[in-house]
Amino acid sequence: MLNKKTYTSDKEQYFYGVLIIFIVGAILSGILRLYTQEYMVTLIDGIALFIGYFIIKAYEKERHFSLAVIRLFWLASFAIFTFIVYFQYSLHILLVLLVPLSGSVLLEHKDFLYHGSFFLGIFFLIMLYGFMHQSQYHYLGDINFLVSFFLLFFFVLGLSLVYNQSIKKSYIKLKKANAQKDFLLKEIHHRVKNNLNIVASILGLEKLDSNIDEVHTLINQNKLRIESIAMVHEILYKSDDLEHINFKTYVTKLSEHILITESNNDTINLDIDIVFLELNIESMIQFGIIINELMTNSIKYAFQDDRGTIMIHLQKHEHQYKLIYKDSGLGMKEMKSGFGQNLIKMSVKQLKAVLHIDYDAGLKYEITFKGDIS
Repeated sequence: MLNKKTYTSDKEQYFYGVLIIFIVGAILSGILRLYTQEYMVTLIDGIALFIGYFIIKAYEKERHFSLAVIRLFWLASFAIFTFIVYFQYSLHILLVLLVPLSGSVLLEHKDFLYHGSFFLGIFFLIMLYGFMHQSQYHYLGDINFLVSFFLLFFFVLGLSLVYNQSIKKSYIKLKKANAQKDFLLKEIHHRVKNNLNIVASILGLEKLDSNIDEVHTLINQNKLRIESIAMVHEILYKSDDLEHINFKTYVTKLSEHILITESNNDTINLDIDIVFLELNIESMIQFGIIINELMTNSIKYAFQDDRGTIMIHLQKHEHQYKLIYKDSGLGMKEMKSGFGQNLIKMSVKQLKAVLHIDYDAGLKYEITFKGDIS
C-alpha cells in the first residue's frame, strides 16, 4: 500500500514512519477489539484505516506534503474524539494525545498553532460536555487531571517546535552546501568540456600538416569521438540534474552534430524515437561512443548517392531497454573487424549489455540492457 520510494526527504521519512505506526496500530487495535467483541471500536478502527488509505494515495498522487500532514492530523483527532466519547470521557485516553500531536511536528509553525488551537478547543468542549452530562465524571475538577494534561500538551508542543526549528536550520545548511556542490560540479563539467574541445581543435589543426586522406579520416574520427564525450559534459553543465542525462536529448544532439559534420548534404534523414530514460555520465558516454561509430560508418559506406535514413530507436520491454540502430543502406555479409567495431564491443561490454547484429536489409544493431545501469 505504501510506496517507500516516494518518501525520500527527512520529513517524508518521518511521515512514512508515522503512517506505518498508524496503520499497524489501527490493524492491531481492530483485531484485539474484534476478539473482545467490541465491534464499535473495530468499526472506528476500520473507518480510520480506510480514510488513512485514501490520504496516502492522495499524497502519492498530489505530492502536497503539508496538506497530507493536516489530513493525517485530523484523521487521528477524529479517532481520539470518537474514543473519548465511546469510553465515557475516561482519563486514560489522554495518552493517545501523543498520536496526533507527534504527527503535527511536521507542520509549519502557523499551521501547527492554527490546527492545534482547533484541536484543543474541540477537546475541551467534548470534555466539558462530558463533565456537565455525566454524573460520575469529575476530571475537570481534579487538579491532577489538569496538571497531567497541560504537562503532556506543552511537552509535545515544545518538542514539536524544537524539532521543527532544528529541521529548518539543517535544511538551510544542506541547501547551501548542495548549492556550492552543484556550482563546483557545473564548473568542472564546463572546464572538462572546454578542455576536450581544445583537444578536438588541436586535432583539427593537425590535418593541415598532412595531405594524406587516410590521416585526415583518422583525425576526423578521433575528433568526433572526443566531441561526443565533450557533449555529455556540456549537457550536464546546462542541466539542473548533475547526475543523470536525458537519453533522447543527448542522442538527438549528438546525431545531428555527426550528420552535419560528416555529411556534405541534407539527403540523409534521421528517424529518432526514444522513450524516456536517464543515465549517468559513464553509461551515456559509452552510448555516445557506440552511436558515433555506427553513424560515421553508415554515412561513409552505407548509402548510394548519399541518400538514405538512419533510424535510432529506444524501446522499453518490462525491466529492459533495447536500443535499435538501423540504416537503409545496401547491407553487407559481415562487418569487418577493426578499431571502430572493437570500440563498440568494448562499450557494450562496459554497459553489461547484449549485442545482436543483422546485416541483411541494411545494417541493424540491437543493444539490450537493463534500465538500472545508472
